[in-house]
Amino acid sequence: MLLRYSAPATLLGEPAPVAALATTADARAQALQQRLLLVLLGLGFFFRLFHFFNNRSFFIDELFLNVNIIKLNFWQLATQPFDYEQKAPLGYLWASRLSVLLLGKKEPALRLFSLLCGLGSLVAFVPVARHFLRGWSVVLAVGVLALAWPAVYHSVEAKQYSCELCATVLALLLYVKYHHQTTLGARLAWGLGGGLLLWFSFSAIFVLVGMSIAICLPALVQRDWKKLAGYLVPCGLWLLSFALVYVLFVSKYHKSEWLTFFFKVRYDAYLPLGGAGAALRWLAARAYDLVDLPLGLRLDVDLVEYAPLTKFVLKLGWVALPLLGLGAYRLGRQRGQWLLLFLLPVALALAASAVQQYPFYERFTLFLAPLLTLVLAYGVQQLGRWPRVGGWLQPLVVVVLLTVSLANVMQPLLGAKRFYNQSYYREIMLYLDSHVQPGDGVYVYWNMRPAYEYYHEAYQLKFTAVEGSYVKNKSVSQTDYLRNLQPDFTSLRGKNRLWYVYDANMLDGIADMVGQPTWYFSPRQKPGWLLNTYLGTLGQRVEHYHRSTSTLQATLYELPQAPPAGTPPR
Repeated sequence: MLLRYSAPATLLGEPAPVAALATTADARAQALQQRLLLVLLGLGFFFRLFHFFNNRSFFIDELFLNVNIIKLNFWQLATQPFDYEQKAPLGYLWASRLSVLLLGKKEPALRLFSLLCGLGSLVAFVPVARHFLRGWSVVLAVGVLALAWPAVYHSVEAKQYSCELCATVLALLLYVKYHHQTTLGARLAWGLGGGLLLWFSFSAIFVLVGMSIAICLPALVQRDWKKLAGYLVPCGLWLLSFALVYVLFVSKYHKSEWLTFFFKVRYDAYLPLGGAGAALRWLAARAYDLVDLPLGLRLDVDLVEYAPLTKFVLKLGWVALPLLGLGAYRLGRQRGQWLLLFLLPVALALAASAVQQYPFYERFTLFLAPLLTLVLAYGVQQLGRWPRVGGWLQPLVVVVLLTVSLANVMQPLLGAKRFYNQSYYREIMLYLDSHVQPGDGVYVYWNMRPAYEYYHEAYQLKFTAVEGSYVKNKSVSQTDYLRNLQPDFTSLRGKNRLWYVYDANMLDGIADMVGQPTWYFSPRQKPGWLLNTYLGTLGQRVEHYHRSTSTLQATLYELPQAPPAGTPPR
């Protein structure tokens, strides 16, 4: 018996037209996409708020910056050099300082502005994605930004990188709102809005310069002088704002040769210019890294031992790369201005990297996340146009990519691994605060000074420690090093117990050349090990505190007598 297909009947009993069925299917798809969009936004808010209220201890980079924010006023933040050679945009610094004045000096107050930027980025990105994309690609773009673990992490980090990402989204939103408006008022609003972003984001200059070229170049090629003159209004205001930021603020920063050396040696963060082969290899490696950070689309399988090739396959990072390539290719064919808008900031950041003015590495690329996400989603959008397979292939790819994002961002919640840059400085300081007895001495090694300075001020710790001198660079041997530390122990005379606190992982101090001096980095040497051994010759170790996942250590010695002054025995 043959089964014949007949179109569904309408309410009047007649078969529904094909066009009506298509319209109904499209409506259902749009409703599903809208629901998924709301779910993804809700998840993005949830993960950011969860980690904010979980309130982990500050990481060392957060300590370096926020020691300055809690002790300097607004004018000093704008005019004085910072301890630990920190730098951040003035708008971010002032917003964080205002939060301190209103809410206190503890971690949540200093993370609040980053959180607001992270949440605001998600809300502002929805109209941006809907302007450039359609259908499932909008869901993908918003979902990637909402679930990308780097975006989540930096949204609850007391550093400026979430603000940098937000500035990129807002720059795109200003483009969406104003690029077709020709009135002087609209152009002034566009210029003032973009100019303000430069006070909150260093990387916004790459985005705005790329945007300037993207909007002015077509008008120049078409010799549309009226349109070009109109675009010069916002571009001129951006240039003026950047000049003010540079002259009044950025130019005051001391150029850090050691920092350039650090990023070059430790992280290979600068595009090499020594030859085409080296440059191409570096670019290929960085392209694969971008899939992980900032996009969060490389599945974390490092907890299980796999062969390198198997691990590469399982990570799924290679899935996003051809989609990025497809998106860039189709943008070039269909939307040349959009291609310039999305990828010129990447090229400008790479150019700055080539001359060692901007490290193209991890957190410094977070501002590119919205731009790369749009290119990726545009590539996925092209899949929907493939005959026969596009109808199911496009949503399948969206599901695969968002599943990778969700798996990565869920791992810290499930305890599968430590949260990125998890530290325990607060825990060790509060442990000491509850265990130090009257008459105890506390000696904080040089690499724990930022933690002590911040937590002593923010949490009003009861004990006052002796802060270890930083004398390793003026010492020529281990014996000379111990001799130079002897003045630190003067105030510890007469103590029966001594707490010694150090970090076994922090090898180099700020402004140090990596691995210098060589005597300090002998095969058995670790920061603090030498002094720990020396103190062990003076008294009996009775308590040792550390966490299995941390390199921070606190050791208690009972001293029969005060640590002697003078030169220690050889």
